Amino acid sequence: MQILESSVLGLRAARLTFASKVSGKTVTLFPMVHIGVPEFYRQVYEDALTHDAVLVEGLRSPITTRITRSYRWIVGAKRLGLIVQPKLAETSDMLSSIIHADLSHEEFTREWRRVPFYVRIALYLASPIYGIRQRWFGTVEGLARGHSMDDVLGRDEALSWTPALGGITGALLGARDARLIERLSEVLAAPIYEVRNVAVVYGGAHMRAVISELTRRRDYIAGDTQWLTVF
Repeated sequence: MQILESSVLGLRAARLTFASKVSGKTVTLFPMVHIGVPEFYRQVYEDALTHDAVLVEGLRSPITTRITRSYRWIVGAKRLGLIVQPKLAETSDMLSSIIHADLSHEEFTREWRRVPFYVRIALYLASPIYGIRQRWFGTVEGLARGHSMDDVLGRDEALSWTPALGGITGALLGARDARLIERLSEVLAAPIYEVRNVAVVYGGAHMRAVISELTRRRDYIAGDTQWLTVF
């Protein structure tokens, strides 16, 4: 099952819907990419807010601000027409319940300290360098290249695993996946008259854990897939 699809035309994200055969509840996944065209984020947010509950990510940490600085450098290239993913704004008249399904600052910092020190330094240094390079020389085709993702780990990903990479994965993916599943489980446990449909607006890499939870550990089956153009 594809989550993200990259090609010479750019990058697309799959809007994936899963329905429970028992409870009748539905879960819609919106795999997010942190830079894209404004229309992509408008489509996702308008759609997600039609659901009863919306699970969102968000690490409030100077560590992630430093690592993601490359995004701001990239969108500085006006010729690309990209923006950094905006926050999902809450309004007083919204019917959806927005649920923060990510780690706290303290929890993430604890996980981050488990990453080898030399890897943390490398990420701090490499992130802005990558962003500056993409700002001056990057293309949409180049940004999309290599970002295709399925719901199972690919052969190239498996072969490229190293202990250092495993540490990063644990801090940026593993612990956050566990929190996301925890919050999703709480929402799905609510009576159907309170929550009938759920939207998960989260980074594409985290969708593997959600798909596994829904299809392997619960009674959810995949429905229609719609494709949204990220850029």
